[in-house]
Amino acid sequence: MNHTSEPKPLMNTDNLVDSLDYDKTVLDDNSATKCQTSAYSESYFDALYNDNTDPWQYQTRWYEKRKRDICLAILPQSQYDNAIEMGCGNGVLSELLAQRCRALVSIDGNERAVQLAKERLAELSHVKVIQGVVPNRLLNLREAIIEAYPLSNDTPTIEPAFIEPAFDLIVISEILYYLSPNDVDIVIAWTQQNLAIGGTLLCCHWRYAIDGFAMTGETVHQRLHHAFSFANNEKHQVAFNHQSQVIDNDFLLDIWQRSPSSVAMQENLI
Repeated sequence: MNHTSEPKPLMNTDNLVDSLDYDKTVLDDNSATKCQTSAYSESYFDALYNDNTDPWQYQTRWYEKRKRDICLAILPQSQYDNAIEMGCGNGVLSELLAQRCRALVSIDGNERAVQLAKERLAELSHVKVIQGVVPNRLLNLREAIIEAYPLSNDTPTIEPAFIEPAFDLIVISEILYYLSPNDVDIVIAWTQQNLAIGGTLLCCHWRYAIDGFAMTGETVHQRLHHAFSFANNEKHQVAFNHQSQVIDNDFLLDIWQRSPSSVAMQENLI
């Protein structure tokens, strides 16, 4: 799942916020987000994947490859035990994440996208691709994995990492602005509860307006900053540390860790 379909919409720089104002929070008093009360639009993504296996040209656009490379490079750990990716699309990023994870669950709401991702990742037994709309699928994740990958004599057990309640990597890429503000808040609450201590949260979103959707990467990341700021983590045993931030002209990328340690600290450089 990603930001916009081919052709790309004209870029309206009025939708961008100055980087100096990036941390200012615009929440429920924002009239634009109030207008977006509907949930996932199945027809929107069905139309994108109609006779098109790569509607955002993940495999051919330099923009997409560059963004993927930045996301992978900025991850503060080289390897993860148990990861989940929301909005996997046709599985191009999933294939690369799989090289960094012992177990990976990739989710998408579109049936065709899930089929394409499963085909791409068929040889990777440590990756499970399941269909489901976020946030609802997150609330019954264990059952969904077992349903999508039923036990058999050949596979008598499911790797425990796939159904453990905590993930040490959560990837939320190009998906939250397709949801209602209430559903975004549910995803945030689920993430706060299910990111393991020491784990990493990666969030990346396109900055410009998308036809038919009120939220943008700007409003989404403002919401995320508010939710994961130290001021709002008093109830958590270990606060979410804002590890990294990329404010690109075209996308926003934020990394939080449920750990106070930087990469240099992890490597005992300081």
